[in-house]
Amino acid sequence: MNYDALVERNISIPRAKVFAMLTDFGGVKKILPDAIGTCDCVGDGVGAQRTLTLADAEGRIVERMEIAHDNAVFAYSILENDILPVENYCAVVTLADTPDGGTHVCWGSNWNPKGGEEDEIAASLEGLYGAMIDGMVKLAG
Repeated sequence: MNYDALVERNISIPRAKVFAMLTDFGGVKKILPDAIGTCDCVGDGVGAQRTLTLADAEGRIVERMEIAHDNAVFAYSILENDILPVENYCAVVTLADTPDGGTHVCWGSNWNPKGGEEDEIAASLEGLYGAMIDGMVKLAG
């Protein structure tokens, strides 16, 4: 599949633990403590919605968990957004076991640019995904 933004990385955390961190939808502030201002989550599992504010930006982002399947596929979309220069955003994270007991993380998204250059938006989102992966590694200890 082709994504507008994509990060792939192997990390030394078991797949089930990575999946648990992703599906703790209201717990994203634990992964990015310095970037997330607030996170209010309603519901659990598929259909859960979280409203995020960022530490360094005005506005909010409302996201919905779309898929959480078999410790291997996680997806979310943005329902409302007045911070990021994107619309029609959907991200898919696929997880696979690595031979050393870790996880191969593939985090990609598709979206339409809104008021920004597509290359710059992609680079910014890829930086975010990398920071999320780094945050999960740090959180896992």
